[in-house]
Amino acid sequence: MQVLRGIHPNLLPASVLTLGMFDGVHRGHQALLAACRTHADRLGLPAVALTYDPHPSRVLRPDAPLRLLTPLPEKLERLARAGMDYTAIAEFTQAFSQITAEAFLRDLLVAGLHPRMVVVGYRTTFGHDRGGTAALLRAFGDAEGIAIDIVEPIEVAGGPVSSTRIRHCLDAGQVELAAELLGYRYRVAGVVTRGDGRGHLLGVPTANLLPPPDKMLPQDGVYVVEVTIAGATRRGVMNIGARPTFGRPASLEVHLLDFHADLYDQPLTVSFLTRLRDIVAFPSVDALLAQIGKDIAEARVVVG
Repeated sequence: MQVLRGIHPNLLPASVLTLGMFDGVHRGHQALLAACRTHADRLGLPAVALTYDPHPSRVLRPDAPLRLLTPLPEKLERLARAGMDYTAIAEFTQAFSQITAEAFLRDLLVAGLHPRMVVVGYRTTFGHDRGGTAALLRAFGDAEGIAIDIVEPIEVAGGPVSSTRIRHCLDAGQVELAAELLGYRYRVAGVVTRGDGRGHLLGVPTANLLPPPDKMLPQDGVYVVEVTIAGATRRGVMNIGARPTFGRPASLEVHLLDFHADLYDQPLTVSFLTRLRDIVAFPSVDALLAQIGKDIAEARVVVG
């Protein structure tokens, strides 16, 4: 997949286009991308995803915390896996946010990407104050001779799939339901940093993970996870949050089952399987170690 940064006139001579923030690249997004790929193959044209960077919230609400399901590198990886030939990234600025829906369609999409077909979801919005809708896009397409495919919502577990719903799941620690909505297990990637070494002293060594700053984390707690290191996958137990037994601040610590090599400064990826329990303060180190033993035993029997 080729990444195109910035939209300018005649960037592509023709395309089949889908557009959106695609945060999570979840099952709803995957339906759009699959339709885009199918139409592109039928018409013999490149399949193009148009997205935005930075996230609009960073520009329009800079003081609000940003909790991305898929920071840009992960999003691009998943768009490539979905079969896009190009991803075009429009720089989201204050000026960009003022572009009307009509100007967005005319001056960016048509002038830059020359779509023969546009694939969107039924709730799509674009342009200033989200003035652009699927209905407006349909009318524009009819006037300009551009085919429009409006994809119906994907429903899972009694409701439509959305990035907002997935965030609610993660806030509640419901990583299994989040995986159903995403179509894959939620994951956090990062580099292993040095901690205080307490886990090693207790006989339960842990890797301290430094994730991307805007990556959303599931609710604090203890999770069964799969950890990918240099292409190999192992089961593990991850603690997200504070370490109250020792009065230590919040961290991401993962213990890999049956693994004892040095991981400092290495990248690893943690995929969440299930949540075991809340974080609690134990009355003694022995009580903590007993509970860790139970957590590890549960992790061994969780079906991955």
